[in-house]
Amino acid sequence: MKFHFRIIGARNKFFTALVVFFACFLGVFAHVNAQSANSTNSYQNDFVLEPGKMEIFVNPGDMITRTIFVTNRVATPVRFKIETEDFIGSTDKNRAVILMGDEKSPYSFKDNLIPESREFTLNPGEKIGMPIKIMIPADAQPGGFYASVLVSNQPTVDGTDQVANRMQGKTRVISRVGVLLFIRVNGAVEEKGFVEDFSMKDDQTFFSKGPYAFNISYQNDGTVHLVPYGLITIKNLFGNNIGTIPVDAYFALPKSVRFREVTWQNAPFLFGRYTANLEMHLGYGTGVDIKSVTFWVIPWKIVIIVLVSLLVIISVVYMFLSRFELRRK
Repeated sequence: MKFHFRIIGARNKFFTALVVFFACFLGVFAHVNAQSANSTNSYQNDFVLEPGKMEIFVNPGDMITRTIFVTNRVATPVRFKIETEDFIGSTDKNRAVILMGDEKSPYSFKDNLIPESREFTLNPGEKIGMPIKIMIPADAQPGGFYASVLVSNQPTVDGTDQVANRMQGKTRVISRVGVLLFIRVNGAVEEKGFVEDFSMKDDQTFFSKGPYAFNISYQNDGTVHLVPYGLITIKNLFGNNIGTIPVDAYFALPKSVRFREVTWQNAPFLFGRYTANLEMHLGYGTGVDIKSVTFWVIPWKIVIIVLVSLLVIISVVYMFLSRFELRRK
């Protein structure tokens, strides 16, 4: 009996050890698979440039440094190139800024931006901080100056890959991403802007349902960029507030018109005539522009269903009353 119990005890220990071994093995296997999945998902065949824009206040003769960050999210090493380029505002509602290429703008500053390096290479998943030196001329006039730091990928392939790509008709795509620099030299400047137009998108004034989109045109006639913001309040026919839509702050460059579309996404059920009132802070001082637009909401499908239902109910009641009168006679 004692021998029998020893065998059973040894057998239990063996199976326990076996279970522990497989549990550890499966745990390590799952951990490796999870790491592999995370590593694979981190590569998205592009690169990231941060931040998107910088607003900098300086004095004549200043020399400052700002840092941009580039992250390689390609699964292979990538060579990057840095360029500087001026940009200006636009009057096209589909373009906020226009890059000037080799040309200089009236607010040119590209020659005063000096990257620490013009070219560099990043391994997969690697991130670098690239210092940009900003030189302010001693005779710089007060006002706004606008330039961008552009980063482009320059894929590195060997001769064999180049020949294979040509034979297969493949084209390498080069992407360019930019950081916009809004540089303002302190001093006496002209700040002047106003809401040129506030209207419904596509000038539509009749709707059957939402969403409801509004267009704002802001004109900057000054010498520096402005950052307007505001609030749209919706009122019904009786003057009651039924909703508000924030207009987040955005930039408007000098001597340009900046278009902004704001959509009322989570609007309640509407029926009838409504007025949208825009209260726009001009981005300087305490100036405020107030504009309004009127629109109608007629959910015609619902109206038709209600009218047909009423017609059916009236017909049924009429037939019932007619038969009741006949029976009485």
